[in-house]
Amino acid sequence: MSVKKCRASRLLGAGLLLLLLPNCGGSGDRPAGGDAQTVSVTPVDRHPALETVEFRPVGLTWLDDATVAVLDRDDQQIVALGLEDGSQRRAAGRGGGPGELESAFMLLSDGAGGLIVGDMKANRVSRFDDELAFVESARVPSLPVGLLSWRDGQVVAVWMAFKMSDAPSFEPTVGAIDFASGEAREFFSLFDESSGLSAPETDNPFAPPYISAVMNDDGLILAGQSMEYRIVAIDTAGTLQAIIGRRQMEPEYLSEEQKAAERARLGRAVDRRGPPPPGMQPMMEEALEAPRPFFGPGAFSLDAAGRLWVITERTSENATEVDVFGPEGDYLQTLVLADRVTALAFRGDMMAALVARTDPEIEGVAGIDLYRLEE
Repeated sequence: MSVKKCRASRLLGAGLLLLLLPNCGGSGDRPAGGDAQTVSVTPVDRHPALETVEFRPVGLTWLDDATVAVLDRDDQQIVALGLEDGSQRRAAGRGGGPGELESAFMLLSDGAGGLIVGDMKANRVSRFDDELAFVESARVPSLPVGLLSWRDGQVVAVWMAFKMSDAPSFEPTVGAIDFASGEAREFFSLFDESSGLSAPETDNPFAPPYISAVMNDDGLILAGQSMEYRIVAIDTAGTLQAIIGRRQMEPEYLSEEQKAAERARLGRAVDRRGPPPPGMQPMMEEALEAPRPFFGPGAFSLDAAGRLWVITERTSENATEVDVFGPEGDYLQTLVLADRVTALAFRGDMMAALVARTDPEIEGVAGIDLYRLEE
């Protein structure tokens, strides 16, 4: 079953980090051979202003061939960034009124230069046109955690729906919101027994149900939860079509050296921003001992050829491993990209990456990197 359609010095450094790993520790997960086609990435110049940005961005998508969009999480604004001229164009802003945002973390291109924005606190999705002017909003039944597709006036999304059972819980649910009628139609829960995914442990606060999902051109939803490397392909009727991923990879734990590096990083953050809230430090220590998620929320993206890219949590001090799967679901390769990659977006043969810099002088400051895909 096919899953298809289912600083100049920094650029040099990024190029040196683009190491193609033929196998990355997953027993039984060999790169596909034969006719499978791998891809390499080459750093491309973008305006120096995008080496770092002065705000905290989340989300990433393309608006046109020379512009990407992100969200300013503090000011709750959409920010269009010019890759060639370093320009910034802003829209929306903090508030609860029409065209305003309260807790927006996710963006989706409408394919025509406009955007769909998911607002978690307001439980709604809002549409902005190609001038980033507000058009309309619609309510989401519960907390939206992913935007998958915009088609025919409807946005396909993932939200956390409350489920009554012996142990009431919130479950990631896929459905569609119609802007014209304001109605939401539920398709299925990603934790249904037939979905192929397992619900995370309810008694382990550090086994978070991070959900990552995308929708391909065939209307298949590719979804996974972060504590297992199983990615399912499900149609909108909730029928499981395929299971891919790197299922033989065992949960990983931080080494003592990695724990020390993470404590040092957190210590530097405390020096810059002040101490964490009371009780947070023990929780952070406990998290260092817990199994590492395989990937975080928003880790999945599709390129123009239908390949699935997964931003993994397998990071070093200054690089991130990204797994690539072919259109048929076969594991192709692992690429290592500079810094801590938090989002990827594709347009033709171009890939934009939103990263948190790892250079000690600018650690944690975000920037945009640009790459060209080469077969």
